[in-house]
Amino acid sequence: MVLVDHLLCTFYPSMFFAGRKLHFGYEDAIRDSPVHLLYNGVFAVCLFFSLSGYVLSHKYFTTRDAETVRRSAYKRYFRLMVPVFAAVMISFLVGSFGLYHHMEIVAITGSLGWLDTLFQFPHGDIFGAIYSGLFGVFFSMDNRYNGALWTMNTELQGSFLIYGFLLFFGDRWERIFAYIVGFLLFKDGYMISFLAGMALCDLNTTLKYRVPEPICISITIVGLWIAAVPYDVNGLLSLIGLNIGAQYLNLILGSILVLGGVAFSPFLNKLLSNSFMVWMGKLSFSVYVVHMIIIGSYSCITFSLLNQMVSYNVAAMATITSSIILVYLFATYFYRWFDLGGQHLSKVLYETSYNQVSLVVKKTYTAILAWI
Repeated sequence: MVLVDHLLCTFYPSMFFAGRKLHFGYEDAIRDSPVHLLYNGVFAVCLFFSLSGYVLSHKYFTTRDAETVRRSAYKRYFRLMVPVFAAVMISFLVGSFGLYHHMEIVAITGSLGWLDTLFQFPHGDIFGAIYSGLFGVFFSMDNRYNGALWTMNTELQGSFLIYGFLLFFGDRWERIFAYIVGFLLFKDGYMISFLAGMALCDLNTTLKYRVPEPICISITIVGLWIAAVPYDVNGLLSLIGLNIGAQYLNLILGSILVLGGVAFSPFLNKLLSNSFMVWMGKLSFSVYVVHMIIIGSYSCITFSLLNQMVSYNVAAMATITSSIILVYLFATYFYRWFDLGGQHLSKVLYETSYNQVSLVVKKTYTAILAWI
């Protein structure tokens, strides 16, 4: 969904922003209708963060073993770092060889305020790229090399929110109040998504009563409706004295309801567990971290050439279709080399250094307590 979002934002900006060029005349109507949910990348990101909260906490809630939390926390940065670092370095090389042509089509597509803001990095500074891939993306939200990587900072923060919560409250009944306090105090809607995903996993693994299938499907439909039809959710909550103030709250609430409906529904689980959906899920992270590189280079070059030979819409649709195919083809190899590589590195580092690091941390903690 994020891939389609960014491709449409490149070639049909009026489907996102008012006042941009119209290329087939109906972009404004689509943007203001529930249909926009089909390509709403922000909704996909909200759903991804909620799903992350669910998945990262699932092993703990099924085993109640705190060691699984510490193990996952130790491996998390390295698991994310390898594919992110690879994506940054590939982007650096593409830019250094002059293969980003996005600026050349801005005047044609009218994608101002988005396409013209991408890949603003110094092309000769390899050390800057290395630093960004290792640290900048995660700790200062540096997305100059790849606009999609802004989420990695939030993903890392949300991951450790989950791990910290589980270590402090995971097996205590007081976690109910911790959930409530978190929902009320967090102003970052994305952190609410992580917390909600974890709460749903907690509820799903501890609840003995199975929610009736019609209720699950209804909750899913309501979630999709809330996300598709704009509501001032913050304004509605203020009527009962709640002032959350989080951005995209309708999309966040909608994604949480969708996840909840699917998680508790055997029918929807089975429907979304077919081989194609499993394959899409396996490649989803690789697709996410590489698609902007393809859009900024191949997509823009291809469109620029086709637009000289055929109509705008034919050129745009041909470019969008071929770009999706190329992204998934490239992501297949990226997954094998770098996504699995990150999983392997994190596993090796855990097996070779976790015990030593844990011992140092324990000794340091003991020394601090003794000094205090």
